[in-house]
Amino acid sequence: MLQQVTAQEYVRASRNGRTRPILLVCTDAVGGEVELYAKVSRRCDEGATNLVREAIAACLAADLGLPIMQPFLVDMPPAWIASITDATLRADIDASAFIAFGSRIAGSQFAAWHPGVTLRAEMVASALAIFTFDAIIQNVDRRVENPNCLVLGPNLRIIDHELAFAQRLMIGWRPPWTPGAMQSLTMPPGLHIFYTGLRKQSLDFTPVRAAWSALPDGRIDDYAAALPSAWGGAASQAAADAIRLIKDARDHIDGCLAEVQRVLT
Repeated sequence: MLQQVTAQEYVRASRNGRTRPILLVCTDAVGGEVELYAKVSRRCDEGATNLVREAIAACLAADLGLPIMQPFLVDMPPAWIASITDATLRADIDASAFIAFGSRIAGSQFAAWHPGVTLRAEMVASALAIFTFDAIIQNVDRRVENPNCLVLGPNLRIIDHELAFAQRLMIGWRPPWTPGAMQSLTMPPGLHIFYTGLRKQSLDFTPVRAAWSALPDGRIDDYAAALPSAWGGAASQAAADAIRLIKDARDHIDGCLAEVQRVLT
């Protein structure tokens, strides 16, 4: 679910992103190399809490069959941290939990989604599933100004979910199965990148409903169980909130889809 790897080589810092992720070469348990972007807790607004939300969202997305980049837990040994020559980065990592969250790189062929990209017919099913996913987990960060989505031909890859599951912080928050709960996705500043394109399509909600309905309690609980203790007790409330929302949304998936259908009509 969340494979652990060890940081071996710092390549460079990302040119974009609120959390300034870093490109690393890591090794897995059998010595294989993995290139990934890692987020360290010091660079997140809410520290390890954001890593918890990111990890749970990645696990859920994978189980729903969404095009998520493979997630990892990244061990950052003290000797490796000491070897980093960038003093600011070294200080940030040294002040972070020693486990970072990582996402396998998509490759240079993928480009960031932008308003000029056409939502092609073969992309509609994935786009609808992603739109529903974001609406349910309260992910407000797949906007036109910050798409957090990569594209290559008809292929999509979604990234960056550290702001999801923050319903406790939202004034006037409503569960996603209640009327009006998804309205923010339909207008600036929260306008979702797929909103306009999906409104022009004939939509089949059957696969989305089936994927959410098939999530068993035990599997959802495993998302929290897979989190490292290094992220601390302060993040436990964030995990509990995320798990509760996922289960409640699954149990109310018909209401969630009715609200998705309403805002896309």
